[in-house]
Amino acid sequence: MSDHTTTALPPYSHELNWPENLVPFKVIDEDGSQGYPYPHYAWMRENAPVMRAATPGADVWFLTRYEDVRKALRAPKIFSSEVVTPVPITFLTLFDAPNHARLRKVVARAFTPKSVGIMEDRVRTIGTDLLEKMIENGGGDAVSDYTLQLSMATISGILDVPAEDVEKMKFWSDEIFTYFAQLARNAPGNDTAAESTRDFLAYLLNNLERLYREESEAVGGHIARMWKEGLLNDKEASELCSFMFVAGHDTTTLLMAGAFQQFSETPELLHRLRENPADIEPFVEELARFRGPIHRTVRKTTEPVELHGVTIPEGSIVRLMIASANRDHTKFPDGDTFDMDRDSSGHLGFGHGVHSCVGAPLARLETTITVELLTTMLERIELDPDHAIEYMKGNNISNGPNVLHVRLHSRDRSLVS
Repeated sequence: MSDHTTTALPPYSHELNWPENLVPFKVIDEDGSQGYPYPHYAWMRENAPVMRAATPGADVWFLTRYEDVRKALRAPKIFSSEVVTPVPITFLTLFDAPNHARLRKVVARAFTPKSVGIMEDRVRTIGTDLLEKMIENGGGDAVSDYTLQLSMATISGILDVPAEDVEKMKFWSDEIFTYFAQLARNAPGNDTAAESTRDFLAYLLNNLERLYREESEAVGGHIARMWKEGLLNDKEASELCSFMFVAGHDTTTLLMAGAFQQFSETPELLHRLRENPADIEPFVEELARFRGPIHRTVRKTTEPVELHGVTIPEGSIVRLMIASANRDHTKFPDGDTFDMDRDSSGHLGFGHGVHSCVGAPLARLETTITVELLTTMLERIELDPDHAIEYMKGNNISNGPNVLHVRLHSRDRSLVS
């Protein structure tokens, strides 16, 4: 990367000669045509690795090759995370140093090996109960019946949120994510997100008051004490809790759903992992590479950047396409194929650099236990032919199956109904 500037700008996405089976890649995926975006990514890596797309506000740039994305993630002074100034909401992904390091230190306490280890029995118990219910019904929606419930219960336990409030928390977390997208990425919003966000943050502050009074040993209690000691103000304390809840369940929900989907496509791996439990770890890492839920992260250039003969101007919004980078054949040969025997080290499924995923240990734990349960309790997982997979629309930071109906065959090879 250099600061050499040129005057010529590349054509916009909609001006490129896309193949007939692909509509031009858009910033906002209103019609869902980018719900399964990997064919788009493959074409962009080959034909437009530095691509420009038009929006009513400003141009948005996309980087899709592994080396370009990796280098940008490691250059926070050039590719700034503070795309909106001042930072409107205390989400770690919106901060540069020094505030990022200060706030990350607080959140990191949630995901130490000790903190995560304490959750293992809880994750296994809840996961077993959820999967047994699905088996009794012959299957169901892997997302709503299993992965979403498990991830919400886990992060709620870490934050010490009353069980009866979890459904309300889920609604609020969806709303604050919409609000966050409006502020940080000019994404479409709704009429209720701002008010719901205020309600959510007020609830979290009240919960911190309770945790402080009760001297809670949960991570929520730790945040409450830091707040009361003046190390965090009201805004930071409540918004950090909201960030942990949103980030702690959304991506893990999608990653675990990817395990159900993968076993439906490569059923022989259920038997292999059951016979060779040591192979579960490389399976999970390849899953994070191949079906990683974080598809993009947003940066703002602080100086002109030249890549592949194209100059991205200073002050440009750049989307680093992590999920595309993870399938780049130059880094991962035959990258559009799931291969748990490959060397998947260096994948960006849990981020990279200063903004690597602070919750990665918890995501790995939940996914590993889920894979263990699937391999020990099931003989086969099939996609339900009566229900199509519904993917999230492709303008989100995260992506993956939103609805994934499966049929589950228990270990006795019979379909329980």
